[in-house]
Amino acid sequence: MGKIIMKRMQIGFMLLVALIFLATTLGSAQAGVFQIKPKGNKKIKIGVLDLISSIEVAALANNWYRKHAKDRGWNLQVFDINGDYAKAQSMMENMITAGYDGIIINWTDFSYENQQILNANKKGIPVQGIACGKMVPGVISHGIAPEMGFAAMSSLYLISKLHTGDKVLCYHDPRVATSLYRFNTAKVTFDSYGIKIAQEMHYTGVGGDPSQGCYEAIRNALLADTKKEIKGIWTHWEGFGVPAARAAVDMGRKDIVVVTCDDAPNTYKAIREIPTLYATSGANWDVPEWTGRLFRNFDKIFAGKPFQDEEVWFSMPNLVTKDNLPPPGYVFNPCGYKGRPPDFKVK
Repeated sequence: MGKIIMKRMQIGFMLLVALIFLATTLGSAQAGVFQIKPKGNKKIKIGVLDLISSIEVAALANNWYRKHAKDRGWNLQVFDINGDYAKAQSMMENMITAGYDGIIINWTDFSYENQQILNANKKGIPVQGIACGKMVPGVISHGIAPEMGFAAMSSLYLISKLHTGDKVLCYHDPRVATSLYRFNTAKVTFDSYGIKIAQEMHYTGVGGDPSQGCYEAIRNALLADTKKEIKGIWTHWEGFGVPAARAAVDMGRKDIVVVTCDDAPNTYKAIREIPTLYATSGANWDVPEWTGRLFRNFDKIFAGKPFQDEEVWFSMPNLVTKDNLPPPGYVFNPCGYKGRPPDFKVK
């Protein structure tokens, strides 16, 4: 069953890539041209609206932003809304008022600050985003996470470890467009192979640490599963996947297979050490490139050159399992690790 699923996964990804590029082409046909006067020798200020700076993926991206800015002699400031979407509008307005020359939005749905994005565009401030859901007018460039690819890889891997009729728990954040993209893909995948979702569980953003909230919710669900019918757990984000796997272990359910999405150093460590966490799907191997792309876009714009706005692009995801984990200190990379310096310090 596993080999058949992996073959279908490869075919599915070929179709996925074709569809994404088709959508990108159609979107670009309606886009305009963004152009401002050259900045010359002005000291450039870049503002970053960050969803949750404390998570490892954000820290990795923000460190690369700082490096790219420092290499250019620019100033860069990260503004963390700590998961509170209600702060996105005022944070954007503050950056516009303070005269930031460019803005990057990390993982915060454009729909929450779409008017402020338009205002920035009208004032000649280029706004770029990373994994911010549906494109909106005023955004010049958007690096989309391959959400459906992440979900297809992780859910198909989970299916390969289960049997038709088995039950799983799903945990995600319905407030976030990227979470909905992933969950809906996983749901269709489970339905297609006869895997039953016993419970769709939500993080609502109310109170406390989200990872701890997931841990407690999964623990309670497994406590109620007296017949041990739950065989797997799928989460849309590693920040939920790791505590879900720990909850399964703590409840004595080492028979459960947990899979998740996104990859970071802590998640590699968790897959290596937690018996119930089997796999994740992610694209962090390309962080240096896609962060660099945002700054190359700024270079072109600040030089006064025309830029075709509403650009959409993405990186290919990978499936990381207990069988193909990268060496300690490295981010998973399909190109291998020989002759490369480590990507991070091992704690």
